[in-house]
Amino acid sequence: MSLRKALPSTVALFMFEAAAKHLNFTRAAAEFNVTQSAVSRMIKRLETHLATVLFKRGPTGLELTEDGEMLYKAVGQGFQTIEAALDELRVRQGKTGQVTLSISSAFAVHWFVPMVDRFQAAFPNIDLRFQLVKGEPVGPFDDVDLAIRHNHPSNAEQHSWKLMDEIVVPVCSADYAKRHGMLRDAREASPHIFANLSGPMRLPWQVFLEGTHTPEPAGLRNITFSDYTLVVQSALKGRAMALGWLHVVGLELLGDGLIRAGDQELRTGLSYDIVASTKRPLRQSAVLVKDWLLAEMRSMEALLCPAAQPKTA
Repeated sequence: MSLRKALPSTVALFMFEAAAKHLNFTRAAAEFNVTQSAVSRMIKRLETHLATVLFKRGPTGLELTEDGEMLYKAVGQGFQTIEAALDELRVRQGKTGQVTLSISSAFAVHWFVPMVDRFQAAFPNIDLRFQLVKGEPVGPFDDVDLAIRHNHPSNAEQHSWKLMDEIVVPVCSADYAKRHGMLRDAREASPHIFANLSGPMRLPWQVFLEGTHTPEPAGLRNITFSDYTLVVQSALKGRAMALGWLHVVGLELLGDGLIRAGDQELRTGLSYDIVASTKRPLRQSAVLVKDWLLAEMRSMEALLCPAAQPKTA
């Protein structure tokens, strides 16, 4: 059966979606500037046409039936697809598009901000909106176009593209290295200061030292921060040595901000990935941002880890 014949009118779907969202006919009516009774009549007409009950009506308010829940989910997904298509049409017409990214605050500050001019030159019609995650990039991402998450392979609920292998190295400023030496140096007069992240860390300094067969420096002192952005900042300012995740600190290493504090390098076998929910249609503008991120990261990785790049004939 075609959609036209399955519905009393297309307006019925819009009113049903509003009523299901609010579970209140009066609030739904306000969206369409009609009376509550007009919405009630339209829902009744839809229920009669479909030969099913969509709402349970009781003294405490409305509640969706099982059939109502199924229809609400389908209508919501359909509306999201249509909205995404309309957004993409606006982008193609030369109007400004917007792509929302969920990323860690450290990646935003130490990688994306330095790349803003480069991005804007490549995509003058795309605006970026950031949803920042403090600390490890974990958590839901259904309400954004793209997210960077730790070790998220593709599955039925998400698309995934590997941004970079998880590679961790010790980093410090050149000034810090002059005063305290490199990681393997143990200077009694000027002991090392390790920058740490408060709370349970998945990969703390002790795990890194053991994984790279590096003895703990003598006379070690520690300084602890609540956010990884500040951990990196303390290294940039020459106040401490930090563990640097290459996808975050790579640009600082290629510039004048940081240097490697030794030849130690820990590859966990995991990765950081660009992910997107399969429930949210991936618009062309988001695809362009995703491809740009992957290309820029590959270029940076080739400069940071030339020995790991495949050799060409």
